[in-house]
Amino acid sequence: MRRFLGNIVLAATLLCSGAFAAFIQSPIPPSSKQNYFRDTDGDGRIDRIEVLFLGALSDEYLKRMIDSLDFTWIDSTGMIVRSVVLPEKMRIDSLNVRRVLIDLEQERFDRVSTPSSIYMPAGSYGTVNLYLSDTTVFHVFMRDGMAPTILDANLKSYRGRRVDSLRVNFTELTATVEGCDAILEFKKPKDSTVRFLPASSVEWTVLASRALFTFDEDLTLDTRLSPGDSLRLTNGCLKDTSGNVVPGSGKFVEVSGFYPFDLKTTSLVEDDGTASLDGAPVFDLVFAPLDEVGEETEDAWNMTMEVLGSDFENALRNAEGLEAQEPINHSKLKITYNVRIYTNLGAYVAGSSYVVKGDDDRFGTSPTKLSLRWNLMDAHHRRVSTGAYIANVFATIEYNGKVVFQSDAEASSVSRVFGVIRR
Repeated sequence: MRRFLGNIVLAATLLCSGAFAAFIQSPIPPSSKQNYFRDTDGDGRIDRIEVLFLGALSDEYLKRMIDSLDFTWIDSTGMIVRSVVLPEKMRIDSLNVRRVLIDLEQERFDRVSTPSSIYMPAGSYGTVNLYLSDTTVFHVFMRDGMAPTILDANLKSYRGRRVDSLRVNFTELTATVEGCDAILEFKKPKDSTVRFLPASSVEWTVLASRALFTFDEDLTLDTRLSPGDSLRLTNGCLKDTSGNVVPGSGKFVEVSGFYPFDLKTTSLVEDDGTASLDGAPVFDLVFAPLDEVGEETEDAWNMTMEVLGSDFENALRNAEGLEAQEPINHSKLKITYNVRIYTNLGAYVAGSSYVVKGDDDRFGTSPTKLSLRWNLMDAHHRRVSTGAYIANVFATIEYNGKVVFQSDAEASSVSRVFGVIRR
């Protein structure tokens, strides 16, 4: 009888122990509707998985009952990968004891804010399985909880001479929200002020994962977007096909781009007559570093282009259809300058032409102002008088034997009228 009573006491003790109680718990299944992939910092990369269970959870339950969770996603190389998460990487939401939060190392993953990419077969990634210690497996039905973000943005800026255009790629298919005047906002590198960026027109691709924005020519400098500025989507003004609306916490993306090839000429030259003409050429070619500090003098007439550097090379890649990171072979680059100077009555004054290769030692492979300088002399080395002059200018840029820029493509760029004032 005593042995029988002892067995009953032992059984009762085991039933009341936490370890045994946890062992005999029934599995708590996950919800079928409220499980989400999240991008909590708005950079376009998955960084959290949220799973809602049909009952209250405890740290002991996670430790004793859950073996692991696996999921598939696209990694930073564009490949579909399977990742495994152990219970120690899971935590219970402090606001809801039924929800488990799993924080991920987002650097591993591509900037894709949707589990249903049009470029991948349906169900090829974005799958989640939950494995319990008793070999039970739950296939967790997940929802898209990530808002679209800007993948990249490339600007063609004409510095107020023509309409600027901005091409923006998004991390997924998008749709605009009614009532928004501007879906983009930006800030300057040295200015923390966030400004709206209203566009004069927007052209969307068929699948709305890319858009081309154009802007008015007369925008002031502080309201004009430039390469190097930072861009993001305006709070609440864009959503994805799952209804996720862009939050106000989205990250800024740096705007890449370039100023298309631009040939500048001097509009007014002042000659005080002190410069010596002895031994001076009528024309000479000047290589000046782009970042050279100092005031530009107007004692000679110049036709100038900014050569090499990121803006120039981006424009060259764009014209040639090269990949964004493809290096430029300077030996394949050739620049031709040609100028003829006339009086306002059409009398010939002087002229010259130069051909420069991109690997010329005078460049030093650094951003350079390449100027063809006229020293205010006629073809006989005599100083010219005060008056209006006409310069017929011509410049070409060739890469790998193909002309990628020609200054006379527009008739207005051939003749430049300027003045000379003798003191």
